Amino acid sequence: MPDGFLFPVLSEPASCVNDPELFFPASTRHVAQVAEAKRVCSGCPAQRDCLAFALTHAVHGIWGGTSEADRRAIQREHGLPVRVAWSGGGPANDTTTTTTTDSTSED
Repeated sequence: MPDGFLFPVLSEPASCVNDPELFFPASTRHVAQVAEAKRVCSGCPAQRDCLAFALTHAVHGIWGGTSEADRRAIQREHGLPVRVAWSGGGPANDTTTTTTTDSTSED
C-alpha cells in the first residue's frame, strides 16, 4: 500500500484489510495476483463503496473488484471524467484522459 495513503471511510468492513498488499500489484502482468484480488473483492461487503471511491479518485491498484483499466472503461462508458493514478511517468498519450495527482509537496 502506498506510503501515506488514506483508505476511504467505508460503510462495511473491507475484506482487503487482511492482506492489503494483494491489492497493489507491481504491474498488470501479475495476472494471478490481480485475479486473486478481484476474487476477494467479489465477496466483500464494501465493494460498492470501494468502487465508488476509486471511480472518483485517481488510485492505483485493485478497488471494488476493478483494475485501473476496468475503471477507465467504466468511466468512459458512463461519460465520467477518466482519472488515472500518476505513476511518475510522462504525460499520458490519451488526450481524453485527465491525469490528477494529490501532491501536497511544495515546489
